[in-house]
Amino acid sequence: MKNKEYDVVIIGGGQNGLICSAYLARTGLDVLLLEARHETGGGLDTLEFCGHKYNLHAIYHMMAEVMPAYHDFNLKDKGVRYVYPDVQAAFLNKGQKPLVFYRDPSKTAHYLSSAFSKKDADSFTRMYTDFKEFSEKIVMPLTYVPAMPAMELVQAFDMASDDVGKRYNEMSELTPVEIIEQYGFSKVVKAGLYNLFSMWGLSDYDGVGFLFPLYIYRMLNVALCVGGSHRLSSSLHKVASGMGVKIQDKAEVVKVTMNDGRVNGVVLNDGTEIRAKAVVSTVDPKQNFLSFFDEGQIPDDLTQSAKNWEWEKATFFGTHVALKELPNYIGSDDNKDVNKAMIVFPGIDDIDKVLGHLEEVEGGHLPETPISHVTCTTLFDPLQAPRGYHTCRLETLVPFDCDWDNIKEDYGKKCIDTWKEYAPNIDPLHTLFYPPTYIEKKLKDMVRGSFKQGSYKTFQMGYYRPNNECSQVRTPIEGFYVCGASVNPGGMIIGGGGYIGANIIAEDFGVKKDWEEIESVKRARELGFIIK
Repeated sequence: MKNKEYDVVIIGGGQNGLICSAYLARTGLDVLLLEARHETGGGLDTLEFCGHKYNLHAIYHMMAEVMPAYHDFNLKDKGVRYVYPDVQAAFLNKGQKPLVFYRDPSKTAHYLSSAFSKKDADSFTRMYTDFKEFSEKIVMPLTYVPAMPAMELVQAFDMASDDVGKRYNEMSELTPVEIIEQYGFSKVVKAGLYNLFSMWGLSDYDGVGFLFPLYIYRMLNVALCVGGSHRLSSSLHKVASGMGVKIQDKAEVVKVTMNDGRVNGVVLNDGTEIRAKAVVSTVDPKQNFLSFFDEGQIPDDLTQSAKNWEWEKATFFGTHVALKELPNYIGSDDNKDVNKAMIVFPGIDDIDKVLGHLEEVEGGHLPETPISHVTCTTLFDPLQAPRGYHTCRLETLVPFDCDWDNIKEDYGKKCIDTWKEYAPNIDPLHTLFYPPTYIEKKLKDMVRGSFKQGSYKTFQMGYYRPNNECSQVRTPIEGFYVCGASVNPGGMIIGGGGYIGANIIAEDFGVKKDWEEIESVKRARELGFIIK
């Protein structure tokens, strides 16, 4: 490959790299995608063991068929199918009726009215209506356009033709707990709703209340990818290859080269030099601005912003199990749908308990009593285990800095024992413990187990992700672009970064885009929520 020149070289073969490469190749550009590992996919990782499929990283696809790439590349006909369980979440507490959330909000309200109170039911209906409107009119469209400066966003929302903008601005000033308090829920309902947000390691104190409506709305409409999360990345790989993208794995980029102040290629760890008119990175800021370039080669403010980049304080410990029998949960006598829930949360009845657990983790302490969530994928997708068997995953927030090599089995057994208190019949046939150190070892850009490539906090979000000079894909380094999870709109399986990146880069190359802007973005422009 030495001396071969491409139009575009993309660093990183996760969802964003695959999506960006496919769109750019679709315009006729000559694209090379470089992946450091032996396979593409990033967090879309499914490990098969004796017929059981363990989704070690991403499992809950919040945007699923909302992603532009899903429709633009007709992924459904290419094998990517999603299942949306009718029972989205169940919260179990000993001696209490279970809290159950359905995908149908009217069904949730009916259940809350009978099992909790009419006030909870009315509050939920009002909250769900608000959050759906905030998400579909504002937050979801903004996921697929370049970041706007914060003050421009505020002004646009205030001046929009729909008053939902003003209401969203007012709510964005609040913390998630303050938002919940406004709706007047009872103790258990309040704790359950908050945990749908905090389960992602999102703190009440980091200034990200503006994300709360989206997370609640989408976590009550979340999907599983049939066959495992890797099915999505496999299909994106095929799409990219079919568009003409050259994909090379085991190709770790160590340097981005420059000539006369402009990027002109990359160097791999084996010394191979590859020339390109543009280089696009989907990895983290420290690699982008500290490793790939020598000091003094790029503006000092980029170097400093990368040095200041903060990783997530809370990460995941995963326990993946093979079962012969599905869990039979306490509370199923009160509501049989508990056993049909996609996500089960044992022992969450107090928001202060949830807040305390996260504070303990963020303070670097391993909680004595894990607060976990459990999903049995084979309830909805029998393909993820041999016939007659089941696959489950249990996940809990933990700090990174623990002696995981020595404690992972003991802590994993503690997680299982806590789970057994709510599902006494479970008897694991095989268990795989997956501590956060494994996340970092497997995916280099998820430093310290940062599954979103960096903390979500006020000055690492939106126009400031990764900094105010690079959040719109272009950087001050001519020919160098960034569009990974450390760039607006952020991480999770949303397909935003790669899509936005492809649009910007195609514009800079002056090539024709044969895909249309998605309808939700068009509507948001018409209403005045997006002004560029």
